[in-house]
Amino acid sequence: MEFLRTQGKYIVNESGQKVFLRGVCFGGWLNMENFITGYPGAESTLRQAIRSELGEERYQAFFQSFLDAFITEDDFRFLKELGATVVRIPFNYRHFEDDQRPGEYKEEGFVYLDRAVGWARKYGIYVILDLHAAPGWQNQGWHSDNPYGVALLWEHRQFRERGRDLWVHIARRYRDEPAVAGYNLLNEPNAPSMADLNSLYRDWVQAIRAVDNRHILFLEGNAYSRVFDGLDEPWDDNLVYSSHNYTVPTHRARTYPGQVAGIYADRAYMERVFLETNRWILERQVPSWVGEFGALFDGPVHEPRGADLARLRALRDQLAIFNEYEQHWTIWTYKDIGAQGLRVSRADSEYMRRIRPILEAKRRLGLDAWTSRDGGRLMVQMRAILEMMIAELDDFSLDTEALAKALGERAVYGLLAGALAPLYAAQFQDMSAAELAEMHREAFLFSHTEERSYLVEVLRDALKP
Repeated sequence: MEFLRTQGKYIVNESGQKVFLRGVCFGGWLNMENFITGYPGAESTLRQAIRSELGEERYQAFFQSFLDAFITEDDFRFLKELGATVVRIPFNYRHFEDDQRPGEYKEEGFVYLDRAVGWARKYGIYVILDLHAAPGWQNQGWHSDNPYGVALLWEHRQFRERGRDLWVHIARRYRDEPAVAGYNLLNEPNAPSMADLNSLYRDWVQAIRAVDNRHILFLEGNAYSRVFDGLDEPWDDNLVYSSHNYTVPTHRARTYPGQVAGIYADRAYMERVFLETNRWILERQVPSWVGEFGALFDGPVHEPRGADLARLRALRDQLAIFNEYEQHWTIWTYKDIGAQGLRVSRADSEYMRRIRPILEAKRRLGLDAWTSRDGGRLMVQMRAILEMMIAELDDFSLDTEALAKALGERAVYGLLAGALAPLYAAQFQDMSAAELAEMHREAFLFSHTEERSYLVEVLRDALKP
């Protein structure tokens, strides 16, 4: 494989040939997410509950067997056959560094990254390394392993320095590895201002360039990778800018083309949304990567509902638009228990059988922000509390939407979801370490998962040269 770099608005290899990085994200693996694998709350809350309920030996067996099973060489072989040229690997800083020992890096943090990079090299697929959960949390979401809904990265310099120094440590490891396309410095930042984000990017890029001048650095916009106005003009000669393009039709449509959430959604609408989100990047004629997008499906993997097929049609249009505008892209996400994945755990597996009561409780209460679409019974109650407070104050100047969002992040998706983590962990109380390992193999190994064939075929078409 050859190192990649930017040239004008394109990415090229060392031979000067254009390369389009198009493929999938390995969401839920080295940074776990609740809707992907079924647990409630944030990963750190889950880990505390598993350790408390199962003890240290079974804690280690639980997570090691999950990591071993979730991504293997078979997954890379499948993606190569599909036509993917890249995988984006989100990771949690905790694999490399403990909060009680900042700056003391764990060699075992590289075990799974090294393994994935080796498989990627074997099958001619590039890897983008993505810091998905940074020290202090770069946003308020559960997906940055944030159980509190408060982003402290922007308030404390030491967190930003730890993130910077971790990237330097990683860059030293992979600076001579051409299978690594580059480093996605920070997933979905939600900085208080563009000045804060610019300052971080300048600092981190300068530090990485001191040890690695070859790899592409991928920079995301603010406000969860949607806002670019105010970002510093490109200053390094090997930068790619990344947006996240989730849309209402791919998440909530019942018909497509058709009305959804008060709008008429069709291909023209999908193109307009893309152009609005990516205007800053396109105007500067620099390489553009849609790091995340995707559709939500509600029916069984082999029995899509009418709404699922409508969202699939919207996704097909979205992919066609990305390709028309020569975008690089990685769909969210590759493997899960049913909401989005190309590969899905079997409903009759031991793991799915055991966690079903937790899944049903989360669905009824709306404890997973992503799949509940910001709804659910608890959020209804939170909004009722806000209405009661406003009526009591007789003052309607409060930003109720911002308050409702904060209540959701901190109370519903943080505190209350996390309270269910011990109940999730208790589902495995009667299992031995060997049984836990077998359970994860049955649920997540490529050969044991089911293919969402209708999604795979849409991607296969979009990945054709």
